[in-house]
Amino acid sequence: VADQREAPRRIVGLGARAAVVKGGHADSAEIVDVFFDGAAFTEFRAERVPGTSTHGTGCTFSAAIAAELALGRGIREAIPLAQAYVATAIQNAPGLGHGHGPMGHL
Repeated sequence: VADQREAPRRIVGLGARAAVVKGGHADSAEIVDVFFDGAAFTEFRAERVPGTSTHGTGCTFSAAIAAELALGRGIREAIPLAQAYVATAIQNAPGLGHGHGPMGHL
């Protein structure tokens, strides 16, 4: 979690207005994504969905946030919606391949 706070702090320090660092690779039952807006940190927690169909979760997460922002939602509203979308995509995976396969993007 310390690294999850340092990374967005550095990204914002480079000029971004905000940054979110996902926590899906941590070995825990709960996923903690860390958001930093230059002033304060916010942790977004979600229950981990079991399964190995997780290839592309980071790209999907960022695209889902971008889509929610394009719909006019604020970033703090967009992040949990993106978490829910990724969880649903993992739950609906087609079960292709071996190892970390693709999600089911509905």
